[in-house]
Amino acid sequence: MIKSFQTVLGFLSVFKVSARPTGDLAQVGAAAWAFPLVGAILGTILVIAYDVLGIFFPPFVTAIFVVALWIFLTGGLHLDGWADCWDAMAASVSPERRNDILKDSRLGTFGAVALVVLIGLKISTLAVENFSQTMLFLAPVIGRSMMVIVSYKVQCSNAGMAESFVSSLDKNSVITASVIGIGGSLLLAGFFGLAVITCAYIGSLCFKRLAESRLTLFNGDVIGSICEFSEVLVLLIGCAKW
Repeated sequence: MIKSFQTVLGFLSVFKVSARPTGDLAQVGAAAWAFPLVGAILGTILVIAYDVLGIFFPPFVTAIFVVALWIFLTGGLHLDGWADCWDAMAASVSPERRNDILKDSRLGTFGAVALVVLIGLKISTLAVENFSQTMLFLAPVIGRSMMVIVSYKVQCSNAGMAESFVSSLDKNSVITASVIGIGGSLLLAGFFGLAVITCAYIGSLCFKRLAESRLTLFNGDVIGSICEFSEVLVLLIGCAKW
């Protein structure tokens, strides 16, 4: 279990607890039960930073610093996938051409706009006065839980890294990741937390369906985008006027 956690921690964050490089995607998939635990570590650091920075800076400046730290801690891993996905999905071209765009690492107009909107929403939500720190903690936890849950038994049309990850996901890992995500949400936010993770799940399924309708392949960019989309949904629900 410790080795599995180290593998996932090294893959999903800048924390490298082993001198050896992170294992391949099959190893990461086999250890996917630990995804939300890595999210909990990230969430804890972000909450502490939010508290400390809030002592010295106004909310908007604090939010910028916290989101910048968020990007640094994850190495911007999923932001790249988010931009690539929207470059491909928003293009008015054939599905085959969209697949080519998805594989292209260069940033296009749609990807740049999507990136600005995503980061802008994260900063804006965190800048809301008296924003719920519980939601800040839960966002990375739920986001990484959704990566595992939504990817389970998905059909990958190419023999790439995503297929290695998805094919190595087993039922126990998905159940464990689900229990950690749901249990943490209930424990920290009660039934409101359950409603939040339910909305994140529905939103992730909708994003997955959109990706499948616009693209003919399911790859790591789509999986990473699901994480980013879920995180933003949690933050938006956390600052919504009820």
